[in-house]
Amino acid sequence: MAILVSNGQVWLEGRLQQVSILIDEGGKVAGIYSPDQVIPERISETLDASGQIVLPGGLDMHAHLQDGAETFYPGTCAAAAGGITLVVDMPPFHTCATRAGCLERRRLAEAECVVDFMLGGGIVVAMEDLEEIEAVAQFGAPYFKVFMPANPPVDSALLWASVQAAAHTGLRMALHAEETACLLPEVNWDDPLGFARARPVVAEASATAQVLEMALAAGAPVHITHVSAGRTAELIECYQAWGADVTAETTPHFLLLDESAFAEQGARVMTTPPLRSESDREILWQAIQDEVITALVSDHYLDKLPQPNMAVKSMRETEPGIAGVELSLPLLYDAGVVSGRISLQRFVELISRGPADVLGIADRKGTISTGADADLVFLDPHADWTVSDLGPFSRALTLPYEGWSLHGRVTRTVVRGQTIWDGDGILAGRGYGRFIARGKLPL
Repeated sequence: MAILVSNGQVWLEGRLQQVSILIDEGGKVAGIYSPDQVIPERISETLDASGQIVLPGGLDMHAHLQDGAETFYPGTCAAAAGGITLVVDMPPFHTCATRAGCLERRRLAEAECVVDFMLGGGIVVAMEDLEEIEAVAQFGAPYFKVFMPANPPVDSALLWASVQAAAHTGLRMALHAEETACLLPEVNWDDPLGFARARPVVAEASATAQVLEMALAAGAPVHITHVSAGRTAELIECYQAWGADVTAETTPHFLLLDESAFAEQGARVMTTPPLRSESDREILWQAIQDEVITALVSDHYLDKLPQPNMAVKSMRETEPGIAGVELSLPLLYDAGVVSGRISLQRFVELISRGPADVLGIADRKGTISTGADADLVFLDPHADWTVSDLGPFSRALTLPYEGWSLHGRVTRTVVRGQTIWDGDGILAGRGYGRFIARGKLPL
């Protein structure tokens, strides 16, 4: 018995096409049929996509799902409501630096997640975090992460050792690029821009330049996380042209907000690295258009559980982070595709195909094609809606986008053939999500 997706405009081979998608009982795409073709299977369920565009499911390759106030179940419910069908969990320090740590994290996530998931390796903040990096690679982690502004901070010796580990194992090294020597020792909390000025662009750019030079010399694959500054994007473009294996990501908040938001939003827009200037924001959009940026991510982090009429903490009291996993796709669609800044093809590359390539799962995820997992997002391109509380799993009340009007809304999220989000609620139970390994499944 099979499921049929019909009557929608499906993103296929670089354009929207009026085709039907046949999904087998294993949750794979079994066939793609034009309107004049006969479908050879018995259909147990039909998903009517009339008036919708059907895109490959979103892949968020950077989200903190079991950290701060967030946990796997509500975090992945929020992801599903936003059209995300796979999330890469970014674990706390040391959690997944060993095979045993990865297995324990996987056990916890498998019991709770409603969408598919991967587990980032690391986070590396000390030499001992590299001791089992080969085992972490064999486990199926998509990358390991180095967090420079740790306490004590990551030094050049650990950076070089991490780059060499990436070269040796082939496991991509993701970098939180902030050189602590460039950070101010104190934040002027009386100044709305005090936090941003304490973490200047030069901290991100100089760290990126150092690691990219190391990566070029070592032949190592690296990934620059949450790019905030135009200068960083320019450096990445240079090193890509020089042959470095470097990929990069940015977030909706760096594309849609600038440092002027601190005066009005305060703690709601605190993140590391911080919001930058309007000029930086424009350069990031250009980097997206020029395919320098590989993926859009949420960098989802929840400092405090949302409550109705919740008071916003002061910046001094807030743990930096923006909980945007439920809005990344709609925000990019509205600000990018609807506004004409990017094409629908570039949108799909940023949310699906680009992340799948970086994560090493493009044989299963990131496209609508025969044999791939049937991970789909239905998007109503004509819907106008206002960002507001979506229920017990929603993080909208903590976000700087609350009350924004958007054009284009996720109406259905399908993971391996099963509808997880139907536009009104979560339909899958805890534990539906599967662990997905980079490359071949681990033994």
